[in-house]
Amino acid sequence: MVVLAIAGFSIPASANLVFIGTIPSTGNGIGAVNTSLTFQNTGTESGCVAFNGSAATTGAASCPSGFTGGDEKPGNQNNIFTAANLNFSATNNFSNLVLLFNGNEGGNAGDQPITLSSLGLSLYSSTGTLLKTFTTTAPMTFNAFPGVGNAGYGFALDLSQAAQANALLAANPLLRIGTDANASGAQGGAETIQLTTVINTSAVPEPSTIAMLASGLLFVGLGAFRKRARIS
Repeated sequence: MVVLAIAGFSIPASANLVFIGTIPSTGNGIGAVNTSLTFQNTGTESGCVAFNGSAATTGAASCPSGFTGGDEKPGNQNNIFTAANLNFSATNNFSNLVLLFNGNEGGNAGDQPITLSSLGLSLYSSTGTLLKTFTTTAPMTFNAFPGVGNAGYGFALDLSQAAQANALLAANPLLRIGTDANASGAQGGAETIQLTTVINTSAVPEPSTIAMLASGLLFVGLGAFRKRARIS
């Protein structure tokens, strides 16, 4: 287990974000999408959005271990969220949270694919202390969908890690939620990390079950996309 020394505390860095499949930004079972992180560079790129106790921060100094940052887009495209912002409740919480990676590589074959080297979900106390970062375990390469907001690649905490996150939330009701990402092979527009929830469920099941849900949503979403394309 990797241990991070942050402000005098030893904080475990977990590798527990699981890929669950391709998910449209809108469609049955998906709640509102909130943009957490927007980052862009050519080739290798990295971004993170953190909380310093009063506001969202970006850049290398804000990143947890394993993320370099520095390629965040300016302005209001990088946001920290509270549980209330995400409409969390007793039955809609970290067990339902989905991170959507949307690579904006355009429609040119030469711009594909893009590799998401690592993805992080970071939790901060109301005073800006990093409580925990959950990360993916290995790089993943995708043929990105053209444009932003059409569809994304979904990641979620498994049951055990969601329980840890929910326990942190119970102890820190004003907890802040940030995200982190490293990517390579970037050629097109800005990449985004968005937060959404799988609604009307009491807990996110094991990854294989989530993947089946994602596949069903993908069928609905892409079917509608193809229909619109034929009409236009």
